[in-house]
Amino acid sequence: MQAADGKDPKTYSFTVNGIKLESQHGKLVALDILKLAKDKEAFPGNPESYLLQGDKEKYKPEDWVDLEVDNSLITIPTETTPVA
Repeated sequence: MQAADGKDPKTYSFTVNGIKLESQHGKLVALDILKLAKDKEAFPGNPESYLLQGDKEKYKPEDWVDLEVDNSLITIPTETTPVA
């Protein structure tokens, strides 16, 4: 899909718990990242039960994440989670 100016839109690659994800937006709300990662089975349970930890900082669900600055993320549970 091309942008209105005829150029291909930029794709931002990032990982959550080692699972590669992509977005056409350079900044996303942490909860949206968690939902995308959940769809790829990057973690168990509800996305609302996690925080994201990046190289730069820890993100609450309502925080914005700049994927150009922090693109390698892990999930941190905020409540008891299921175990394998």
